[in-house]
Amino acid sequence: MSLVQTALSTVTDAALGIWLGTILFFSFVGAPTTFDVLGDDAGQVVNAIFPKYYLLGVGLGAAALLAVLVAGLVTFFDAARVGLLALVAAGIGMNAYARWVLIPKMDRAGDDAFAQYHKQSVALNGVTMLAVGAALVLSHV
Repeated sequence: MSLVQTALSTVTDAALGIWLGTILFFSFVGAPTTFDVLGDDAGQVVNAIFPKYYLLGVGLGAAALLAVLVAGLVTFFDAARVGLLALVAAGIGMNAYARWVLIPKMDRAGDDAFAQYHKQSVALNGVTMLAVGAALVLSHV
């Protein structure tokens, strides 16, 4: 493996690993702890975190996507690399949807529709977590 390929692989793995780590931490430590400590007031904190959280995912996904694309140009695009691109693009798409579509819907709906949009947010987060995890595995095939 050349130095360029090693650097691109490192960027891909770092971006995907940090992205997956943020999803896992927020989902299983950050958000639950915030709700345990603040109760009903936790929604305000979590809602303040969401835009940055999803934007971070889009940024990390974009870094991984760019590294995979450049690596494909340096070597070649095989089925694993195409699958990796698809998984990363799906993760970016889900985070972008949550950031620029779902959050504004939640803000406009207020407390009345929180449960409905919260379910969508949890589902998107879970599917994104699986996509990013699978991408990280696939980046080593």
